[in-house]
Amino acid sequence: MAGNQVNLLLIISIALLTMAPILHQANAAVDVANKWCRRTTHSATCLSIVEADRRAHLKHSPNGIATILTDKALATAAAISIKIAKLLETATNRHEVAALKSCFAGYSGAITSLRSAYFKVINRQTYSSLVADISDANDEPRDCELTFQEPPAVRSPITAENERLRDICDTTLEIINLVVCKSSSFC
Repeated sequence: MAGNQVNLLLIISIALLTMAPILHQANAAVDVANKWCRRTTHSATCLSIVEADRRAHLKHSPNGIATILTDKALATAAAISIKIAKLLETATNRHEVAALKSCFAGYSGAITSLRSAYFKVINRQTYSSLVADISDANDEPRDCELTFQEPPAVRSPITAENERLRDICDTTLEIINLVVCKSSSFC
């Protein structure tokens, strides 16, 4: 019996020693995400998106975190676009239909802009194009909401989704600015 306990303890010890580097890497990724996300306005949104992403290798750098956020923004914009298409199938109010069509067109542009953002390197040379791509996508939710407010105003059925995309894009822009400001006197 004592021999079995020793063998079991030995197996557990070996397993823990084998897992130690993996656990250390996971903790390091969480530390990096915390460091960068906590410095943003929507830190809870940032952390939840980064933690939910399965690509652990992207969680070790602000470039990776920006990639995760942009991919989430892209998925969110695509989901909003699908929802708009479904709403258009049943909308009967001509002002709502016009607003939804405008939003649908705008989201096509937002998706294109988000696909253009490439975060392998964030520095002074890539700064303006990255900011332009994310800003273009960030403008669409606001522009979409404004179309519903044009007289005669109708209630937007996608306000929550528009706000979510803005939060993600705002956070991505903040990460980009933090990286560039940290690495140079650009700011």
